[in-house]
Amino acid sequence: MLPRSNPRVVIAGGGLAGLACAKLLAEAGLPVTVLESQAYLGGRASTFLDQDGEWVEQGLHLFLGAYSQFRALLRDIGRPPREVLYWTDDLRFETPGGPSALFGTNPLYAPLRTLLGALGNNDYLGPLAKLSLLPLLAPAALPEALLRRFDRLTVVDWWRRASGSQQALERALRPFCRAIQFTDAEQFSAYNLLGWAHQTLIRPLRARLGGYRGARDSQIFAPLAAWLKQRGVEIRTKVALDEIGYDAQTGEITGFKLVGGELLKADVYVIALPAWVFAPKIPTPLRDRPFFADILDLPTAPAISVQLWFDRKVTRRDGFTMVAGSNCPVYQDQSRHTYPYAQGSRISVIVSPADPLMNWDDAAIVAHVRADLGAANPQIAAAKVVKQVVLKHEHHLVRPLPGAMTRRPSQVTPVENLFLAGDWTQQEFFGSQEGAVRGGNACARAVLRAVNRGLWT
Repeated sequence: MLPRSNPRVVIAGGGLAGLACAKLLAEAGLPVTVLESQAYLGGRASTFLDQDGEWVEQGLHLFLGAYSQFRALLRDIGRPPREVLYWTDDLRFETPGGPSALFGTNPLYAPLRTLLGALGNNDYLGPLAKLSLLPLLAPAALPEALLRRFDRLTVVDWWRRASGSQQALERALRPFCRAIQFTDAEQFSAYNLLGWAHQTLIRPLRARLGGYRGARDSQIFAPLAAWLKQRGVEIRTKVALDEIGYDAQTGEITGFKLVGGELLKADVYVIALPAWVFAPKIPTPLRDRPFFADILDLPTAPAISVQLWFDRKVTRRDGFTMVAGSNCPVYQDQSRHTYPYAQGSRISVIVSPADPLMNWDDAAIVAHVRADLGAANPQIAAAKVVKQVVLKHEHHLVRPLPGAMTRRPSQVTPVENLFLAGDWTQQEFFGSQEGAVRGGNACARAVLRAVNRGLWT
């Protein structure tokens, strides 16, 4: 889409959404500036070097096979997915002091494992519990737009109506909810659950789980930044947005005031910050408008990322492990493909729901994680931790309470020259890396449509 004019665009936020938006706008020839408050790019998907020269992750991320627009972005910047990712076709489940199971996830790449996993593992998930998941997930076959009516129900509400198997709830649904959106099943929108199932159902051969072949900074964000700079995009790091200027008479944004006092002016302004960072910066005259009031009311979920280095290998596989009956619902050993120079295992864990632990000190959180994972995997209990990193995120994504997902804003705002990009805007992949890329792409397309209507000629 070639624009009719060349308005200057400034994007606040250098995460996946902001960078994806900048990419499409740069391809269309628009002058773009990206502002990022951190010294590195990537936002909540970022990785950074600590004082020991070790890569640290903001949180554990997996790459789902259904992530089509993120995959396309990687190809476009000269980073073929096969070089960035490695794939697994199974998912392990563990329970503290209880049974474990290995389920194949892809009938094409792992047909026997998928079949045997579905028919077996009955000590973990019995035949009736497996069958009870069929009516519960059946609505996922509906078009995505029709799934929105499930946003008034929680997963537990829908489970009571469609399944009722306690084993299915505790060993399948609850760990999924905790792992993927950091929220328990009693609060988790059924629309969100069915939406994820829908994306898998319409792309069954893409039902794969991907991990990264290295730190995301070197694998994705540094190459993406170089690609953008080659096309004229200005990227400014360690620059934070302080205030958003607004003229109530013209109804337009007048500038981004940065911490330190600099006033940055442009024709088009894009907010690619998390919703909870944007909310307190919404200009006062706009706060009572329904569009912006909904953003102010979006609920958020905290998360805690724990990374543990061990003196020995504590797993035998490269994939992701879900843990039922624990608020450490998912972990990955990253010592084989992501950080293969690690001497022993390097485990990345998400603590969720994190609300009760946010005031704990790091030592208490690590002890809790070790106790839970050690009860599920005795090799973790027997090993020695040689290094630990705990990152607390008071707000990490929009909490999928009933009604929140359908209340997410569009990328186009009532203010003519203000647009939104992020996984918290309307798109089909909710709070995820793919959701961020889709939110950024949708924002860029909205800007280009406005440009072609002649708004800034």
